[in-house]
Amino acid sequence: MPVTKPASRAIIQHHWDVLCEQIGHRTAGTAGEQQAADYIESRLRRYGLADVHQQRFEFPNWNSSRSAFKVSATGGKRPTRRISSARASVYSVSTPGKGVRGPMAYLQSGLELDFAKPLKGKIGLLIGALALGDEQVKRRVVRSGLKALINVDTRMPFAWPTSSQSAPHWVDGFKLPMMGIAYLDAIKLVEQMPLTVEVAINAKSFVDSSQNVMAQIVGRSKPDEVIIVSGHHDCVDENVGADDNGSGAIFMLELARILSRHRLRRTVRFISYGVEERLSIGSYLYMRLLSKAQQRQIVWVLNADGISSAVGTDQVRVTGTPAMERLAKRVWQSQKHPAEVMAMVSAYSDHFPFNIISVPSVFLGRQSIVGGAAWQLHSRHDNPQHVSAAVLARTIDTAAQLLIKVANAPKLPFTRRIEPILAKQVATIARNVYRHPWSPDKFDYDR
Repeated sequence: MPVTKPASRAIIQHHWDVLCEQIGHRTAGTAGEQQAADYIESRLRRYGLADVHQQRFEFPNWNSSRSAFKVSATGGKRPTRRISSARASVYSVSTPGKGVRGPMAYLQSGLELDFAKPLKGKIGLLIGALALGDEQVKRRVVRSGLKALINVDTRMPFAWPTSSQSAPHWVDGFKLPMMGIAYLDAIKLVEQMPLTVEVAINAKSFVDSSQNVMAQIVGRSKPDEVIIVSGHHDCVDENVGADDNGSGAIFMLELARILSRHRLRRTVRFISYGVEERLSIGSYLYMRLLSKAQQRQIVWVLNADGISSAVGTDQVRVTGTPAMERLAKRVWQSQKHPAEVMAMVSAYSDHFPFNIISVPSVFLGRQSIVGGAAWQLHSRHDNPQHVSAAVLARTIDTAAQLLIKVANAPKLPFTRRIEPILAKQVATIARNVYRHPWSPDKFDYDR
């Protein structure tokens, strides 16, 4: 069944205007995140979908009222100066009093031998902000005797500030102040060593609430075979999240609008998740709250995250079977839509919790930096000036073709499973990065 009407660039632009201009910041647990959820719910109701509602959940939230990072040459040869790109890392603890001070120690990427030198009383600089997702690196830091940790997100090799994200379970029980700085600032600091560093952070963790927004088109002949189409509506503190992930929320909304005119064999469930930027908390908790029988009903996930940058290359990341990868390639080629279609596992978006329970997925992204990142990621540059309605509409149109093929096939066109080599990668990441099971009730809020 062909899609009779393409995605509307005017509607896409209207969604961006509401989410980014009228609402603005949609950080997890804020009024902006709730306003975005309410808007998304209202649109899903307008499209006439079934079971439209918000699912509320609690999670460990965090905020910072002060963060300062100063450096000076050891021995006083150069005056103290402030590093303006510095931001307290999400879930950092506060520093005592006016802060902590000590010699800077360059830890490279956090390998075992990087921690072999004496570090007690020093402030470490770690290249790789996601390194604490590795439990071994976390243990090395805890045992090191460091006063504080400075980290750098290598996905954005620029001079401007970016939001330094983390997952609550990465730092649970971790009592070290943490701060992120820009990559180019880190390079300058290493080149200027030896340095003395001062770090001051006021921050707190607390119980908060967020929401997932969902609705569905109930399948006419196979209602118990469920396809999930998803994005997320929260963003980081540093921006209004036009690309990450206003584009994914709009992707979900436009597909809901387009498919609401069709009768489908299988049920298609549309979900916009909250708190994705803390390692897909909304998606993970949604998956965990499903019964085993409900989990088995989910046959496929189509997720979009950061798909609208004006500059970039579209990627179609398939975690499933060769048949699913071949189907995706045929659809993108038939639409004359250039994209990199590849079999791979990607942990950092809302499809991954479903991979953990063996549900295959297609994860749509758009990279502008080698390695999978986008140049504006988690910075003030992720705004409506740097996204493209034409780029987003093209991806929605192509994805709609794939979605209808899967939703309306007499028999599912691929097996509901993940190839062994990919399944092994999923299990390793789930164990080492997600470290399931996890519950917000067990978070150490008084770290």
